[in-house]
Amino acid sequence: MSGLAVGGVQWTTLIDYPGKVAAALFTVGCNFRCPFCHNPELVHADRSAGGPDEDEIIERLRARVGFLDGVVISGGEPTIQASLPAFVERVKDLGLLVKLDTNGSDPKVLGRLLAEHALDYVAMDVKAPFDQYARLTGIVLR
Repeated sequence: MSGLAVGGVQWTTLIDYPGKVAAALFTVGCNFRCPFCHNPELVHADRSAGGPDEDEIIERLRARVGFLDGVVISGGEPTIQASLPAFVERVKDLGLLVKLDTNGSDPKVLGRLLAEHALDYVAMDVKAPFDQYARLTGIVLR
């Protein structure tokens, strides 16, 4: 699959990007297995219903420039997708702000996007105290 894998889109949200009118994209696939996940249908990329493809999303966003302030990229976990940086660049080229919702498990991707000034807002979902992550997320952090 090329481009950002998206399982769903909310074309207008007033609550996901504080103080902004945004569209919210929900990427498929997650490296955590939290039993309390609020988007369990997005966790397994191979089981997620396909949403619109990246080009369709960009065209719909282009048509909404002037109405939208930004785009929220959530999930699943967006940073596990190799195409995330290129997609963020396409959104920024439209003149829109970008908010990333992440579990923080890939600091290299997050650091790269921050170093490139590609993100305007980051929300990190801290799941539990560090010593409880393995039990609550199904993964071991290093």
